[in-house]
Amino acid sequence: MSDRPPRTESELTDMVRSIDVRAPQELHDRVEALVADRARSQRRRRAAIRWGLLASAPALAAVVVAAVLVLSLSGRSGTSSLTLARTVALTLRPATMPAPAEDPRDGTALMASVDGVSFPYWARSFGFRATGMRVDRMGKRSVTTVFYADRKNRIGYAIVGGTPAPTVSGGVVVRREGTPYWLTSEDGAKVVTWLRAGRLCVVAGHGVSAATLLSLASWRGDETLAA
Repeated sequence: MSDRPPRTESELTDMVRSIDVRAPQELHDRVEALVADRARSQRRRRAAIRWGLLASAPALAAVVVAAVLVLSLSGRSGTSSLTLARTVALTLRPATMPAPAEDPRDGTALMASVDGVSFPYWARSFGFRATGMRVDRMGKRSVTTVFYADRKNRIGYAIVGGTPAPTVSGGVVVRREGTPYWLTSEDGAKVVTWLRAGRLCVVAGHGVSAATLLSLASWRGDETLAA
């Protein structure tokens, strides 16, 4: 057997597991930490591949951890009936109201808002025009959804009213200009969730890429969607 000391994580792990004498606790802790770090890295990579983020990594910020995306509400001002799955479901349902018009005072917004947070006008920059709208209630929360469509895809943009906003955790997290965006999937639809002016926003759609949804969600009115 070679006396060469272990140089890699695998060699260190094999050495510890092969000896009969109890190794120092510090060594065991180091091995466990290495194994845990590798597992986390593999989960991040799998999540990024699933979302197609590795190919567009230069255009995105850091990808954090992958898990189930959760909306948490305080019992005082929220209700357990508001869940991410139910919010996303609203973005995939039919419209019940006409589409709001473009705001003549602001070429980046529509004449529709929730608690002062306006829905974006995407037709000029992205080719997604507003096609309809609906307003629903889940417990004590109102959820307003505007639907958009281009020549191939339809998406829904929901804003949840009320404060404090539900707490979002899990998902694949991407930061743009300091704002975290939580990326996940629900019922086969890609979903991006984030906060705007203290209000929870959710944009989702079938057949739309993660990069497109993220570009739409993070739009500030001064850019267009790359072809």
